[in-house]
Amino acid sequence: MPQSSDIYSVGELVSELRNLLESSYRSVWIEGEISSLATPASGHLYFSLKEANAVIRCAFFRNRRAGSETPKEGMQVLIRGQISVYENRGDLQLIVSHLEPAGEGALRRAFEALKKKLLNEGLFDAKLKQDPPHFPFAVGVITSISGAALHDVRITLKRRYPLARLIVYPCVVQGEEAVKSICDMFAISAQRAEVDVIILARGGGSLEDLQAFNDESVARAIFACPIPVVTGIGHETDLTIADLVADQRAATPTAAAESVSPPVNELARNLRYLQQRIVHNAERHLDQLRQQVDYACAKLVHPTQRLDRYGMQRAALQSSLVATIRQILTTINHDIERAHDTLSHNSPARRLIQSRRLVIDNRRRLRQQSSFHLSKLQLNLKHLTSTLRLMSPLATLDRGYSILQDEKGDVVSSVKSVESGQELLATVSDGKFNVKINPKQQ
Repeated sequence: MPQSSDIYSVGELVSELRNLLESSYRSVWIEGEISSLATPASGHLYFSLKEANAVIRCAFFRNRRAGSETPKEGMQVLIRGQISVYENRGDLQLIVSHLEPAGEGALRRAFEALKKKLLNEGLFDAKLKQDPPHFPFAVGVITSISGAALHDVRITLKRRYPLARLIVYPCVVQGEEAVKSICDMFAISAQRAEVDVIILARGGGSLEDLQAFNDESVARAIFACPIPVVTGIGHETDLTIADLVADQRAATPTAAAESVSPPVNELARNLRYLQQRIVHNAERHLDQLRQQVDYACAKLVHPTQRLDRYGMQRAALQSSLVATIRQILTTINHDIERAHDTLSHNSPARRLIQSRRLVIDNRRRLRQQSSFHLSKLQLNLKHLTSTLRLMSPLATLDRGYSILQDEKGDVVSSVKSVESGQELLATVSDGKFNVKINPKQQ
């Protein structure tokens, strides 16, 4: 018999299973078909997700449904949720946090991821897009040869612009071979360089049907194409990566054909307008030529009259030349006379006499200034000599004074600086002698 501690109650077992499942499967993706859909007034949704041999109950609460598809009976869906147990019945269930149609949801995420990548690389840059020509001589169409898109393009071009030559580059537009087939046609059209614009066309379809036009290789083939590319893929609501990369996007194949083809009526009106402009410009040019001819005829002169006019002009020029020569000769004579006067005034002999006079005057002034300056110096010397004699010590000695110096040669100026018996040197006006200090004299 098991111990009481090993026995679970129903609630304990179910609760432990719920905790175990919720911790182990917090977020799982499950694909299946919706069945037994219940939509109570609470706004919560309850359904089963089934496949051939299995089924699981699901609960999609109202507060988690934002941003998710509304499920329908029999709908194939992709669900993200958490595995749990409904304890009241012990049922295994999936608590749904996100729901989207199976297949298309994955394609949509891939579409958005590729769109972001190519946008960052600049493949959608409007500055790099080419404008299709207004009047193309040849229009290329890359599409299925058996599809309705080609028929729509043919009819539209024939109706609006039959002058253009239509060249078809047949390709596969759906399935595994579609991507390579479309890329090959872009390479061929670029190599041949026989068209002025290319239409990439396909009829409508689901997101999966249009998958070839959401492929990265096709997008890069369009971007690398040197010829302007116009897309007409699906219906107006369909948007593909090819539409974003193309130089111009049209809602449908018919709209794409219309965008590259001016209507015949408009062309006819333009031609008539150009014809009128040409006729008007030609008539105006002829009128101008007629006026020029009349003006030229009016200027025509008989050769004899022209010779007479030339003779008069020659005579006038001759008279003018003679007068000019005379004036030039007169001016030259005047210049010669002025030069002779200037030369006489500035002759070397005259300038030499002037220089000698200047030297004599400068010499006289120099002697006068030297004599005056020497006298001033002599007077100044006498004055300084007298002053020096007055201030000289020798003048003091002449009056009976003497100068006493000790053995070091210092002058004795005070009794306190000598001692008894010290010998001093006495200087008088006419010589020097030694004296000795007696005690009494101190």
